[in-house]
Amino acid sequence: MARHISADRRFVVVLICVVAWGLAVGGKLVKLQVREHDKLLERAEHQQQFNIDLSPMRGVIYDRSGHELARSALVKSLYAQPSKIVDPAAAADKLATVLDDIDRDALLKRLKSSAVMVVVKRKLTREETAAIEKTDIPGLRLINEMKRFYVNGAAASHAIGFVDIDERGMGGVELVYDKVVRGQGGKILLDVDAFKNPYDHSVEDAVPGAGLTLTLDTMLQQDAEKALAEAIRTTGAKGGAIVILRPATGEILAIANSPTFDANKLADSSDEQRSNRAIETAFEPGSIFKAITYAAALDEGLIKPSSLIDCGRGEIKIGDHIIHDGHAGVMTARDALAKSSNVAAIKMGEKLGKARLAKYIEKFGFGRRTGIELPGESRGLLRDYKEWEATSLGAIPMGHEIGVTAVQAVAAFAAIANGGEWVQPHLVSQIGSSSDEPPTEHKAERRRVISESTANSLKEMLEAVVIHGTGKLAGISGYRAAGKTGTAQKVDPATGRYSKTRYVSSFAGFAPVENPQIACIVSIDEPRGVHLAAAVAAPVFAKVVADALRTLGVQPAVAASNEIASNGGHIFDISNTAGYPYLNSTSPAAAFDSAPAAPYQVSETRATELSAVPNLIGRGIREAADMCAARGIRLNVTGEGLVCLQSPDAGALIREGTVCYVTLSKRLLTGYRSMQAALESGGAQARGR
Repeated sequence: MARHISADRRFVVVLICVVAWGLAVGGKLVKLQVREHDKLLERAEHQQQFNIDLSPMRGVIYDRSGHELARSALVKSLYAQPSKIVDPAAAADKLATVLDDIDRDALLKRLKSSAVMVVVKRKLTREETAAIEKTDIPGLRLINEMKRFYVNGAAASHAIGFVDIDERGMGGVELVYDKVVRGQGGKILLDVDAFKNPYDHSVEDAVPGAGLTLTLDTMLQQDAEKALAEAIRTTGAKGGAIVILRPATGEILAIANSPTFDANKLADSSDEQRSNRAIETAFEPGSIFKAITYAAALDEGLIKPSSLIDCGRGEIKIGDHIIHDGHAGVMTARDALAKSSNVAAIKMGEKLGKARLAKYIEKFGFGRRTGIELPGESRGLLRDYKEWEATSLGAIPMGHEIGVTAVQAVAAFAAIANGGEWVQPHLVSQIGSSSDEPPTEHKAERRRVISESTANSLKEMLEAVVIHGTGKLAGISGYRAAGKTGTAQKVDPATGRYSKTRYVSSFAGFAPVENPQIACIVSIDEPRGVHLAAAVAAPVFAKVVADALRTLGVQPAVAASNEIASNGGHIFDISNTAGYPYLNSTSPAAAFDSAPAAPYQVSETRATELSAVPNLIGRGIREAADMCAARGIRLNVTGEGLVCLQSPDAGALIREGTVCYVTLSKRLLTGYRSMQAALESGGAQARGR
């Protein structure tokens, strides 16, 4: 009986152990097969696969006319399978001689690794790809990838930006809109065996990024960059910036910086070259800031353009300092601004007081970011008026003790041009979509900063600056221009005092005065020798704005030209070709650049009625195109620059739909600008600020 009980107990114990073991095994199986199934499957696939990430196809960036500025193109990247490399040292030696910028020792280390695949070099040039295809090194594999190309090289590089090796935006709108433009990269999935040899592969498709349309005009951008480069060269300046925008919309048409860089050759550029001076660098504006002081005084009813201001002996004492400007006696507010009287500006600042002056400075957008779609924008330098010193009302009204950016300044002048309404400057007009959704249109912030009547009075006063004041060399033939010169001393970092040799020379303004289409600022940093803005920045403004108005097809106002001429303003006119004897040359090769361009067809109107051919000589391509389109004439263009030859001749009667052939010449453009420069240098003796 006792033995029977003992056997039963042993059986129960064994049964319990078996059941417990079964439950443990079952639980483990449930855990592995159910709870950790996905995780283990992923691990197994990882062990059996090798992934190669492919860079995405970024969206195209266009200018305002639909011309490509940046696009992604297919290139080859070189990978190697170390297990197939028989002689790693020899392979490393050969590859280092074929490929640029390859570290031979680092490559050898990768070729000796146990990895399934290693990178040799990504995004090869065409020459490198051709050289690799001729090699007999086993284990190499060329894989398709996307690479960003900037169609116009260095043009607008600060605005467009650049990307890194993985196509991630690193500057400009490429960075700000990276999530929109970049899209999603694809993958190559290699199936490998236990010996890490690939035996099959699959591809995960990339998702293309959305496109962007910028407000930039490529022709205006290139003209601005050329004008800035020439100004830097002739003045020996350290750098500079030019910004052009439409006052009514806030659209940036051009934003040029010097020094600059080519995003296609990013490795050759420095931090200084990649710095966007137009938005990142704050400078003391000098006398261009007087426009803000006058705007405040006019809007507060303290002065009128005809108000008399007693400037005494042309000096004023502020605290322990005496400020001189050489303009003595009683003059109207209009003349005081035209002559850039420091005494008058300071007296207006004192009438306004700190609080009211600060209010207008802030309303015009100084001391805060404009919100332009570019990284690194500076707020500028503006202290709270409660922290101003006793001498601040002697400095700030004439543009010292304050730092502004070029974009802030041109937006402020655009507000004056726009009847007193400030419009946020912006660079992106439309954001595309990678789906079927419609693109997003930009909506600019708007706010009134001064009354329309104040703006009209100030426009008249700023025009007087150009007609008979310090801005005479900013005059433009056929157009009424307005603006203000500004020459500001820079602070010497070594002494902490204002330097007597370092200046920033600026001119900010707009045209035509009666219907402003262009607002522009030219800022030249540390010109050598002659440094007055009247001689340094004003002529550049004239060149850039004249080119812009003609490119945009803005018709000249003859009356305005006569008015400026009668007041002694500097005038030039390219429509008269008598000064260019080479236009009558019998040799086409001597007369113009003969490289053909694609036909520029404006109209497909059928031949019905006779129309007179307009005089296109001396016109820019856009102005010529608009003039022909208005008459139903088709245009065929050869060359680059300004129109130097046309057939049929001006005044000839032709039927609508007839082709007018024109030849453009850079020599005409160069000759015109050389004549302008010569005329301007003749008037540069007029002293101004």
